[in-house]
Amino acid sequence: MAIEQKKGGKAEVPSASEQNVEAKRAFLQETLVELKKTTWPTKQEANRLTGVVFGVIVAVALFMGVLDGLLSLIITKFSLIK
Repeated sequence: MAIEQKKGGKAEVPSASEQNVEAKRAFLQETLVELKKTTWPTKQEANRLTGVVFGVIVAVALFMGVLDGLLSLIITKFSLIK
C-alpha cells in the first residue's frame, strides 16, 4: 500500500476500499505461490487414504454402537434409570 505523492506536494492516502482490494489481491497472489509449492498426492495415494478414512469411520461407528448397546443393557438390567 503505497502513498502516492501529488504534484502539489500533498500525499494522497488510498481509501479503505482501495486498501481492501489491494490486500485481497496480495492474499490471492501469496495463496497461488503456496499452492505451487504443494506436493499433491497421486490418484492411488488419494484413493488409499480415502479408504483408510472410511475404514476408521466404520470402526469408530461400530465401537460406539457396541458401547451404546452394552451401556443400555446394563442400565436396563440393573434399573439404574426409572
